Amino acid sequence: MASDTEAAVLDERRRRVEQELTAAAGGSSLCSISRSAGSVPGVKYLEGRMAALRQIERARRAREALPAAAVATRRRWAEHLDGARRRDMGPDWIAYYAGGVDELEDLATALAGPR
Repeated sequence: MASDTEAAVLDERRRRVEQELTAAAGGSSLCSISRSAGSVPGVKYLEGRMAALRQIERARRAREALPAAAVATRRRWAEHLDGARRRDMGPDWIAYYAGGVDELEDLATALAGPR
């Protein structure tokens, strides 16, 4: 179960990523950006960060320990990123998974607290 501090960290990170994603998308839907603009790795990176945080929010609702959930989820995202690179899935998918990996690394560090 998430402590109040852990929940606050997660909520703040989601708020920040949501603001960054909204600014990058300029109010457009992510699907319409991809269709009209072609490859958009910068937006996909932020989308990956948001998707990773949503997975951790589901873990919180399931009363999982957030630090452990962040580490385990990061491992899975890193495997997806490695696979995307091996299969040369393109810059958008690589950026998406890289965003998730980066966010989960940062979240795990933030949840671990000061050392």
